[in-house]
Amino acid sequence: MKRSIYACLLLGAVMAACTKDTVNSGGKGPYGDPVLPAINFAEEGAIMPAKGYVNDEVTLKGKGFLAVKDKLNILFNGTSAPIVKVTDSTIIVKVPELGSSGAVSAQIGQEFYFGPYFPVFGPFQMDTLFPSVRGGNDAILNIIPAPGNKFLIGGEFTNYDNSTIAGGVNRLARINANGTLDNTFKYGTGSGPSGPIYPMVYLPEENQYLVGGIFNSFDQVSHVYSIARVNINGGVDERSVSRPSGAATPASALEGGFRGSVEQLFVQKDKKIIAIGNFRYYVRPNYNLSTVELGVDSLHLDSTMVYHIARLHPDGTLDSSYHYDLANHMGKVTVNGTVYKAALLPDDKLLIAGSFTTYDGQSASRIARLNTDGSLDQSFNPGSGPDQALTDFVIQPDGKIICSGNFTKFNGVNAGGIVRLNTDGSLDPSFNVGTGAEGYVNKLGLIPGGNIIAAGSFRKFAGVTRSNFVVLTPEGAVHKTYNTNGGITFSGNADLGRVWQMLPMPGQQAMLIVGSFSQFDYRQANRIVKFDYK
Repeated sequence: MKRSIYACLLLGAVMAACTKDTVNSGGKGPYGDPVLPAINFAEEGAIMPAKGYVNDEVTLKGKGFLAVKDKLNILFNGTSAPIVKVTDSTIIVKVPELGSSGAVSAQIGQEFYFGPYFPVFGPFQMDTLFPSVRGGNDAILNIIPAPGNKFLIGGEFTNYDNSTIAGGVNRLARINANGTLDNTFKYGTGSGPSGPIYPMVYLPEENQYLVGGIFNSFDQVSHVYSIARVNINGGVDERSVSRPSGAATPASALEGGFRGSVEQLFVQKDKKIIAIGNFRYYVRPNYNLSTVELGVDSLHLDSTMVYHIARLHPDGTLDSSYHYDLANHMGKVTVNGTVYKAALLPDDKLLIAGSFTTYDGQSASRIARLNTDGSLDQSFNPGSGPDQALTDFVIQPDGKIICSGNFTKFNGVNAGGIVRLNTDGSLDPSFNVGTGAEGYVNKLGLIPGGNIIAAGSFRKFAGVTRSNFVVLTPEGAVHKTYNTNGGITFSGNADLGRVWQMLPMPGQQAMLIVGSFSQFDYRQANRIVKFDYK
């Protein structure tokens, strides 16, 4: 009974306290009068003209501007604009250098007022006639030139260009230069690969493509393990295998493949194939077996342990002269982490980069060069290398290497996620990105002439507002005229907005960019976009 009385008294006290705090005799709330906005943008026609170029004068409409003119800062997608004139209802400003497509906002002290969207045009501009909206229905992971001014694309998509082809466009397709689907590229008797396609290489002498990924069948050919040759107009390159029973079985033209993913492929001058990926076994189907009791055809996978990097002969058999332990019949140990990027150099040496810190038990700080036999090239010396993973690199025509990743230091020197190395692995001090990305850069591209594209997950680069996409000069500075586009916009998982490959279009001042994004420069762009530049 006492507990009930105490509870009632306590409840009454709390209610009285709440009443006292929330209501007073003057009728005002406990926090005083409401704070009204210092300025307002007009609901319609807030900016005139509605789009423009750098240095164009534009007029913002609203009210309350004159009273705050001494504290007023107008921003074009985060970049401050020169103010020409202020009245109570208008602000005349110039579109600033390094201003880009996005929201126009006003800053008054620590307060921000967001205004209209304003597209800024410049000499590096998205081609709106290219059918990016139709694009792919899932990630396009790679793109390479194909004969006849066409392009081969591979990835995870099952449709492209809103195609009505029976069975869809399954992970591998050829497109015309105008971005439409090339319907002359067809699968064979089946529906293409059973899993995603990653690397692709054109073989000019064979007039075929070499593709890799993670699949175990291609068309109706089974036992095709993550690497295959594809005919010029589609369909896996196959052969007929005679079985012990006398039956004929279709098989891949390549003798073997890999258990796991093949993520990069290179063809040497002697036509040998270097494969890199997340695999530990080379497998070769043995079709010449039959069951002892029943006498029917049987199949066995002959397996050889290899570690992430292996070389094949042109027919797909394993090359045991490349980083191989003949005594134990297995590949030697390679990296202790992931290889994110590799490149075959003109002398057939291999440059690799990733998250690894050793190669064959020797120190290799996330970037290394391999000799033609697969051994570590000790003449390439990046010192302690990057302090975090190196996710991508591009090689300039002069042989210097531009590298990117989520590192903040390289060989002990501050680095904003991008550095340039000399051909021996040492840092090139003439390249400087300043503070670099406020985030990370996971993909690089070279524009003919030396300018550099960097894409990743960042909101600013060297202090300039950029939405996950920036163009740099050959020296590493933010390009003053190539950064008017609004970049990549996405939400949630950053991988949904990722750029996977950038490719200059032969004979044009244009770039094709593919990835997993669905919006570019605030326009819908389904995994492919074309940029023109002057």
